[in-house]
Amino acid sequence: MTYELEQLGYKKQVCQKCGNTFWSIRERATCGDAPCDEYEFIGNPVTDKQYDLMGIQKKFKGFFKDHGHTPINRYPVLAKRWRNDVFLVGASIYDFQPWVTSGMVRPPANPLVVAQPSIRLNDVDNVGRTGRHMTCFTMGAHHAFNTDETPIYWKNETLRYCHEFLVSIGINPEEITYIESWWKGGGNEGPSFEICAHGVELATLVFIQYATTKDGLKEIPLKIVDTGYGLERIAWVSQGTPTAYDATFGSVIDKLTDISGVELNTEILSENARIAGMMDIEDISDLKLLRKKVADKLSLDPDMLKKTTAPMEAIYIVADHTRCLSFMLADGIIPSNVKEGYLARLVLRRTVKYMNELGLNESLSDIMKMQVDYLSKTYPEIKDNKDHIINITDLEEKRYHTTLTKGKNLVKRSIKTLKKQNKKSFPTDMLINFYDSHGIPPETVEAISKENAFDANIPDNFYTQIAAAHEEEEEEEIEEMELNFPKTKLSFYDDLKQRTFTAKVLGVVDSNKIILNQTIYYPEGGGQPSDIGTITRVNGEVLNITYAQKVDGIVLHHVAKEDESKLDNIVGEEITGEIDSKRRDLLTRNHTATHLVIASAREVLGKHIWQAGAQKGLDKTRIDLSHYKRISHEEVQEIERLANKRVQENHPVNIQWYDRTDAEVKYGFKLYQGGIVPGKNIRVVEIPGIDVQACAGTHCEKTGDIGVIKLLRTERVQDGVERLEYAVSDSGIKKIQDDDDIIRNSSDVFGVDAEQLPRTCKRFFNEWKEQQKRIKSLEKQLAQVKIFSLENEIANINGYNVITEVLDVDNNQLREIAINLVEKEEVADIAILINNNGNIVASSNNKILEKGMKMGDVVNDIGKFLGGRGGGKPTLAQGAKMTDLSRKDEAFESVKEQIRSWN
Repeated sequence: MTYELEQLGYKKQVCQKCGNTFWSIRERATCGDAPCDEYEFIGNPVTDKQYDLMGIQKKFKGFFKDHGHTPINRYPVLAKRWRNDVFLVGASIYDFQPWVTSGMVRPPANPLVVAQPSIRLNDVDNVGRTGRHMTCFTMGAHHAFNTDETPIYWKNETLRYCHEFLVSIGINPEEITYIESWWKGGGNEGPSFEICAHGVELATLVFIQYATTKDGLKEIPLKIVDTGYGLERIAWVSQGTPTAYDATFGSVIDKLTDISGVELNTEILSENARIAGMMDIEDISDLKLLRKKVADKLSLDPDMLKKTTAPMEAIYIVADHTRCLSFMLADGIIPSNVKEGYLARLVLRRTVKYMNELGLNESLSDIMKMQVDYLSKTYPEIKDNKDHIINITDLEEKRYHTTLTKGKNLVKRSIKTLKKQNKKSFPTDMLINFYDSHGIPPETVEAISKENAFDANIPDNFYTQIAAAHEEEEEEEIEEMELNFPKTKLSFYDDLKQRTFTAKVLGVVDSNKIILNQTIYYPEGGGQPSDIGTITRVNGEVLNITYAQKVDGIVLHHVAKEDESKLDNIVGEEITGEIDSKRRDLLTRNHTATHLVIASAREVLGKHIWQAGAQKGLDKTRIDLSHYKRISHEEVQEIERLANKRVQENHPVNIQWYDRTDAEVKYGFKLYQGGIVPGKNIRVVEIPGIDVQACAGTHCEKTGDIGVIKLLRTERVQDGVERLEYAVSDSGIKKIQDDDDIIRNSSDVFGVDAEQLPRTCKRFFNEWKEQQKRIKSLEKQLAQVKIFSLENEIANINGYNVITEVLDVDNNQLREIAINLVEKEEVADIAILINNNGNIVASSNNKILEKGMKMGDVVNDIGKFLGGRGGGKPTLAQGAKMTDLSRKDEAFESVKEQIRSWN
């Protein structure tokens, strides 16, 4: 394991501070990592030349290319494209999990080198404050995947590569230490080294060698070299800047300081980073301790230091967060209140918060343009998505400010409620609900709480808590069915036109599910419903098949309940199966149409469009798309036009099975529009130049077979997801004809031609609105007349003017009269009016309320006599369904008796 280090002149030693075993060329008492050693590179660059992030990335990949590694492009930061357990890529090894690391699929190259942008939000509250924490960082990595048959390289070569790379950029080998460690995670583990120089960890070398089992460690057949070089940190030590942010963001920070007027105090920042390097910063209490230590070192007041550093920290946070957002948005994440969209919105709104603290006049999109322009030099895909990124940030910033305006009232109401409950602060779950459900950040809650003499009680690591709660996908628990049968051959893949087949019955499970050795029944999957049809036994008995289901590669044919009695002795029998041909044809056309619709939507709405779900049907089909705003009518029409154009062009639909790695190298992750497709080999459906997807569904041979695509409607199904509904083929034609019937019938009603219908409808609508205005005016006049006539009915009871009447008026007039009698005319202190429909309105002034009589109680008390109920404000309440008006006098008298009893 250590032979190569010995060959390179390294000797094993033990750190006198932490006790860890490490290797160094020179004799030393400490291991070289903080807190055993201080940062020695700040103000003192340790490499031959200074590298910015892009420069060290190029140097890193070039070095390993020269040493036999194939450079591969970065993967999207949205890991959900190929795995279902996490949302974001947190390290380069995520790129290869689970397919490559399990040994199922070969890697895209072996060995390979990659510079992978990685996102971790577990320390988001520390960003900008420690000099080193980031939400997004670039993990340089060289990976080798070793089997007994094909060994690539293992520990000695990995150690030598690391040593030679660090020395190649000018780091003194006598300052490099290799600390022995052990890595464990994701069910695997193995020995590792942490590589440090001048007090900072620069890389980690992991040798994934074992599976973690309840019986201990078990050797795995695929042994993986998993390395991670912190390219931002290497750029940092090469420049010797006060923080890693200065080395990473360069020109972006220069622009931010220019527009904000903030000056970066290198003495404070350098000392802060040095001391932070000696600390394991986990929460805000650590940050407070850090600030105190820095203040003591610089002989400054801690509060003054906090005030001085806050604007500088905000500069770094904005620079870091906008880089993180650039990758998130360019890779197709849509800010929302769920899943990965939640994390994007969290980062985005924190960015706006710190921009506000800096007092910037620029919009978020203005700042994003700076970051996008900077990153585009290395990542052209970010440049390609610039308009999309700017559009999203503009819209999200507006939504954020709207949310804050609405949220303030909710917080104020909540404070009142908690005070009534004698609570002195907000419970944490309420604060999280404010943010999760209403988008109200803790800073807003804190500001409003101060105004209302209430303790906001914001957890110090609030953002870290909520990020951690949303970083992993919640997997649905599915009850497993154990089936001891061979996998069913899916014969429909051999011939999609086949509608009948013969097969052997292998078994029956759950008394009604037939298992065959082969089938042409398509089992439900990928949003396509299953086939239905019949199975005919040798004795001529026909079994109706209502559903086909696939479990672990085995297709279960569900038999209709009325046919279950016909299953006796069927196992081992040769049967004849037939599927519903018309149903299969319609589903096939709908499935191919879905590929055209999503391709057209991407062209019209933008490259960020990603399928978020689909359900094919017979009468209509729907597809859910990730999109940041409502789809306009004009956009729907253009999507429909493009989709039908491609139908008319009659493109071929090519279907081919690929090795998974070959398919990904050729087409990229756009293959997985329909979701993650398991397996070493995947079925690729390509409409050349238009769309390509890994898809197991049935498809037409040519797009012209679809016939017609008619888009029906669009709706928002959740934040960041838009749904398109459409009909295809005969169903599409029927929808067009139905629309024609509606237009024709409407035209007949008005007695005009269809072309004149819009203008005629508008004229009638305007006339109707004018009539409504006149009616309301007349109702008010009628109500006024009623008021005059009622003034004579007012009774003075115990010094209060009371009126109780049953009127022949509609509900609106009833309310108008009751309010006017009390508020406008001021002729009554309390008015209780009922109409012939059994509706009641009770209105009163403050004189009545001061006596403790609330109108909601009055309405319910009267309802006890008349058979109804209601509610409302203390001075105005309404009710309905007063069905027994014969007792109205008793009801009214009960109210009057209360008034008479007042002192």
